[in-house]
Amino acid sequence: MPRRVVVLLAAMGAMVVLVPVGGITAYIYASGRNHEDMRFPSDDVTVARCALDPAAGRPVAELSVTGRAAREGAYTVTVEFQDEREEAVDRGVGTGGGLAVGATGRTKAVGARAYAGGVPRCVVHDAEFRSAEPVATAGP
Repeated sequence: MPRRVVVLLAAMGAMVVLVPVGGITAYIYASGRNHEDMRFPSDDVTVARCALDPAAGRPVAELSVTGRAAREGAYTVTVEFQDEREEAVDRGVGTGGGLAVGATGRTKAVGARAYAGGVPRCVVHDAEFRSAEPVATAGP
């Protein structure tokens, strides 16, 4: 086989491998740079207290929510109540609306049924933020 053909085949083989690898590397780099300052609503929520309601025996999580978003809005927080083995036994939802930027509010999430296993663990499972202001969109 002529030397030119061998060099051409080697170059084509290298391109078949290096172009996809380079593309994937560039995507990962750009994706990391775009998301390095990303903020998640769950970062704004802390469990202030986790206990049982003495009357109903249901788990209760008292939540502290600090509005760190760029505008006023409402938070919906799902709390998972766990047993001593850290297994989920129930969930509750707490909402806090009209929270101004930088303000701190309180809300509660209550489980649906009585818990008999001692004191539960309260873990923020999910948090959603909804802006109070409509977001402007470009259109015709």
